Amino acid sequence: MKIQIPSLQQACPQDEADASAESAALKMLAERLARAFAGRPRLLGWGAPEAMQASLAAVRARLGKRRGESRAARIARGVLVFRLNAGAIDFAQLKYACEGAGDPVDWESRRLIEDERLFPKLLERVAALRNDPRRFSACCRGLRHAAAILRARATPPLPVVARHLATLEVFLMRYGHGASGGR
Repeated sequence: MKIQIPSLQQACPQDEADASAESAALKMLAERLARAFAGRPRLLGWGAPEAMQASLAAVRARLGKRRGESRAARIARGVLVFRLNAGAIDFAQLKYACEGAGDPVDWESRRLIEDERLFPKLLERVAALRNDPRRFSACCRGLRHAAAILRARATPPLPVVARHLATLEVFLMRYGHGASGGR
């Protein structure tokens, strides 16, 4: 005995009608878009500052207030995340950890450059980015910033900070990102 399965079109005539309506709606939308984009932008009024300002105001009203963090908060978060899990930190957090390496940003006002265990790991993580020049340069800019802040302090650094600062300067010079800027 052979079992026959009716086709989906035969089994669901409503689905066929819905698909036809959707297809017609898509064709109508395509035609409207083609007409809208057929003219030159100047002729369509796209360059009118009033229209642009009205559109931006509508977008701002829809999105609400800015939800992002300040730069200082991102730096503090990067340092804290690096302290908690140096091995599983993403690039953005690593970049901010580099920039904040010389700042006292955690709950005990410790600086990442003072940490005998974590500071070498920070340099290792940055060195591992050498094959990605854009990311490597971004991290080196952050490290240069940290070094500049530490050199500008009026009080002499702790011995561990002085040692790590010297290591950092050698690291930056070695990869062409010394105090003068580099790449």
